[in-house]
Amino acid sequence: MMNLKDTYAGVDPLEFNKMRRQKKQAQVTVRDSYTSADDAMNEMRERKMLRGAQHREMKMADYRDRYALSLDESTSMNFADSEYRRAIKDGKMKGDFAGEGMSFPIASPEDVRRAWMSVGRSDQPTKKLQANILRIAKKYNWTNGLPKEVQKRMKKGGSGMPDS
Repeated sequence: MMNLKDTYAGVDPLEFNKMRRQKKQAQVTVRDSYTSADDAMNEMRERKMLRGAQHREMKMADYRDRYALSLDESTSMNFADSEYRRAIKDGKMKGDFAGEGMSFPIASPEDVRRAWMSVGRSDQPTKKLQANILRIAKKYNWTNGLPKEVQKRMKKGGSGMPDS
């Protein structure tokens, strides 16, 4: 049978638990002289919700920067996939589609990178998709979204298409 003290590498289990309790209590700022476990958990939940709200704000700021939208446009626009595609198709956002039937929407250098990486998963011809992605990237000057190897081939004067 195993001795309980062996699991804590020479530390008394009661002392170890006391240290853990103190560490947990230090994570919560005490508003009153006494904080119950429920109050502590509620404060931790509030902090988590605040971090979530901050993350959503940062994400919307990223969309505003990436797609050059005003604050009102970015907050009113739902960035669901269908809305995103419709905005590109209607000309509200600059960009184009590399694939057939509004597939492979490209409206930023990040979309160029995503489209290039997902070409192999499509049932559409790979060469045609890659050529369209290169065409769109050159048209809108989003070539920095292409993989480094493609950028090297383009610098050497090639089309950027992989050798086959």
